[in-house]
Amino acid sequence: MSIGAAWGNGEHINGTPFRVVVAGSETNGHAVVITVDMPAGLHVDAHTHDTEDQINIVISGRVRFRVGDEHTVLGAGGVLLTPRFVEHELWNDTDEFAQLVEIYTPPGMEQRFASAGAAATASGRGLAAADDYATSRTT
Repeated sequence: MSIGAAWGNGEHINGTPFRVVVAGSETNGHAVVITVDMPAGLHVDAHTHDTEDQINIVISGRVRFRVGDEHTVLGAGGVLLTPRFVEHELWNDTDEFAQLVEIYTPPGMEQRFASAGAAATASGRGLAAADDYATSRTT
């Protein structure tokens, strides 16, 4: 069991900007904690999660979020809950990376990240596209 991880540590999910810093197995299957270096200009299109709640914590930079009908911009120290079944999107409209911690409860999203990353790598793309991760997308 790990008791702490410096930024940039953790298990890298190939083909993605994600790292698992606390695995679901370390929380008895209650949550997974992931870090992400969100590139400048990245926009994760509107989607919902059908099986997990998501908590985003902005460590550095600035990220815009839409959860349902609410829009917000969060900087370092900002925390946002995205409940399952609620449509949401996020984007980094700055010229710098943003660093986020994402907590998913229960775990499982990391497996979707890994599948999307593996597919991207197998097809010769460097990274999976942001919309490859969502469990369901809006039309």
